[in-house]
Amino acid sequence: MKENSNPKNSGSQEKSLLENTTSKITIICSAPDLASQNIKTHLLNLMEWKLLELPENSGFSAARESQDGRFRLVDIEEMHVFQDGLDRKLENTGLPASLIIFASKHRSKEEISSLTVHCTGNPSDDARLGGCPKSLAVSSPAAMKSILMEMKRLAEQKGIKYDVTLEVTHHGPTELSVPSLYAEIGSTEVQWKDPEAGEIAAKAILAVSLEKVPVAIGFGGGHYAMRQTGLLFETSISFGHNFPKYKLEFLDEALIRQAIEKSKADFAYFDRKSMKSEERKKISEIIEKLGLSVLKESEIREKYGY
Repeated sequence: MKENSNPKNSGSQEKSLLENTTSKITIICSAPDLASQNIKTHLLNLMEWKLLELPENSGFSAARESQDGRFRLVDIEEMHVFQDGLDRKLENTGLPASLIIFASKHRSKEEISSLTVHCTGNPSDDARLGGCPKSLAVSSPAAMKSILMEMKRLAEQKGIKYDVTLEVTHHGPTELSVPSLYAEIGSTEVQWKDPEAGEIAAKAILAVSLEKVPVAIGFGGGHYAMRQTGLLFETSISFGHNFPKYKLEFLDEALIRQAIEKSKADFAYFDRKSMKSEERKKISEIIEKLGLSVLKESEIREKYGY
């Protein structure tokens, strides 16, 4: 494990924590989450980390900073989904974040081996899994694209049979003003503890790019946004918030406005075959009113194809 945790240095480390208030990419690892701990193990082994001395009652178990100064790795004892206000909590501790990456497990009844990325939010009044009803977090389309593409490249390189896919917007936390995303291993304990999957997720996180890309918000399709995932892999675009077909009935102008603003979207995309005509009409009218256009898949491929 590559970290400097010499207690003799704790005084100077505490001083550096209090003085160094530069915002950094912050990876959050949850103690009760097996996949999160798997990813954390590989993060610690992939580069040098300096253990930081936290103030009393910070609410965090531990914090580290990468030797290259680009990342912080912060441990929490709770589950990720209930971390509303985490960005403010980090800032108040002297650890401001420019991007929050939640290293997490993904659970599925289908028990599919998967590596997934998504942003968070509750499109309906259901907020059982953290966050607030009808509220969306700020997304990071560029980071989601780069992590997902690196996951796919590494999985193919290793020859492991994991589905690599973009998920739709779901669960908390929602109340974050700093861009955030989930990077996940799914979908049972076997995969959560798989060292190869943990290494891929960790390497993809550390290779994250924030280089600007054209951004769409997506409508339609299933929980695993297959058509959106294909466009992300096969063109230069990325997606911010995505709403599956079973959530379209809850969308209104206020929520779509949130999605556009919190994704910094350039246009919208419809998985048309999965949407009812009345849903397409209603959402199209709202998007047009908000000043955005809807591009078809063929138009996206023509304009942004590699």
